[in-house]
Amino acid sequence: MVIEVYEKEKQELLDICLEMVKHDLVIGSSGNASMRMGEHVVISPSSVHYTEMTIEDVVVIDLDGNEIEGTRNPSVETPMHLEIYKNREDALAVVHTHSVYASSMAALHKPLPPILDEIVSKLGAGIRVSKYAMPGTKQLGINVVKVLQDRSAALIANHGSVCVAKTLKDALFLSILFERACKIYLTAKQAGEPIELPEDVVEDEQDIWEMMKDF
Repeated sequence: MVIEVYEKEKQELLDICLEMVKHDLVIGSSGNASMRMGEHVVISPSSVHYTEMTIEDVVVIDLDGNEIEGTRNPSVETPMHLEIYKNREDALAVVHTHSVYASSMAALHKPLPPILDEIVSKLGAGIRVSKYAMPGTKQLGINVVKVLQDRSAALIANHGSVCVAKTLKDALFLSILFERACKIYLTAKQAGEPIELPEDVVEDEQDIWEMMKDF
């Protein structure tokens, strides 16, 4: 029997995971995704390739990490997802990717400065890099939450990136947008030094981000 309560949500998460593969944001079973449903979290399983994942593999946990539904282990990055949900009321979905350009920025410990209008208004005024912590640890989650403050995205040092939103669809879109922005930045760096937006523009677009994050 597949589902007791969250069949629709599990199918949505499965579909998003396949979209992550389609857009080259992950490979194999790397990265993970989740959505919060009240006091429960629907999350991708650990060590299952997305192209082989079925709805039965998706796991439901509570905010303490206790398994509610499923036979698989939840993602190894469950502590990070839970830290985000406990500290960001506006975040109801998390997409964590290992995409090439964002991961390159993370390996460089290089924040993404506010160089593009569409990035600031959708992700926030400059995307920070978290302090390094071992994958799968609560400390990694604590470090990520810190740099996610007033932002919808963060780079995870020597690891990858994470985006948060109200829905999985929106979190996926932000992940695609963020990867594109990192690609543009690194491409521009080959020709010179990218120019940041004027300070007053960044402030105005950060205000737009603040207004839009709750919608």
